[in-house]
Amino acid sequence: MVVISVSRFTEIQNFIRNYNGLFVNCNLELEAKFPEYSSDTLGSIIGKEVLQRVKSNHSKINARAASLIKEYQSIAKQTLAHDVLQKMAIQLRIPSMVLCRILLGKCFPEASKSEISEMMRMPDLIPDSLLAVNVSYCLYSETMDGPITDLVRRFIGEEYEVRLKKMARETGMVFYDEGDLRRTGYDKTPDLKMAVPFMFRGQVINWIESKASFGDMDSHKRYVKDQLSSYGNRFGPGIVIYWFGYLESIVDCPENGNYVIVTDGFPAKDEMEFIKFDLPAFEEETQ
Repeated sequence: MVVISVSRFTEIQNFIRNYNGLFVNCNLELEAKFPEYSSDTLGSIIGKEVLQRVKSNHSKINARAASLIKEYQSIAKQTLAHDVLQKMAIQLRIPSMVLCRILLGKCFPEASKSEISEMMRMPDLIPDSLLAVNVSYCLYSETMDGPITDLVRRFIGEEYEVRLKKMARETGMVFYDEGDLRRTGYDKTPDLKMAVPFMFRGQVINWIESKASFGDMDSHKRYVKDQLSSYGNRFGPGIVIYWFGYLESIVDCPENGNYVIVTDGFPAKDEMEFIKFDLPAFEEETQ
């Protein structure tokens, strides 16, 4: 069970906020400092902290784009180094691919957003060979942002959704998945909608949502607002599983209302109770 207290979570946050260096190294040092938590849990916490940092600083960095381009060009011209952009990103304390996206947009103002995305995915398309090498180095070394990171996160999310369905089937649950619900016209759909509800810790459960991440307060409130509240209003109470653990205070978050129950794993068999149908028995007619 991975439930982190507010005080312990604050320690982890402060470590991340005061860290200067590559995010992959931050993860390794966090693992050494907090060995009771998995790499997935700590990595997810880092990712959410970094995302919040990018949101807060993006407009300021974007406003400095012209001077940052000059700084890059000056250092690159002198050193011909492949890691100039990465070192600049470390100083700015943002993911290197975020910096690449901003600078490519300024270097090639005639390019569309989709063309910039293609340059980031395939740096060979960048006309400037040294800039291409720098972006490529960022692409393959960045763990917080970029096409590769996005792909990895999507695969992890899908892996846990498959795991959820497998565990649900093994338990004997009868459910509809997202594909079933969308075919019937629903736009916002939980990962599993129970065809036959079950009891969990004395509460009727109508749906289950899978989150392959750590549940902190900010992201949980956002999920409730954008997704979970609509499931609750439409279907009734349900469960959200944060597979990498959660902050203890989100269990009693007022936004949960009576509809959202937080767990860090699939419900244990002894915590569930299924409806039993007593069908009438029919005697065979005698000839």
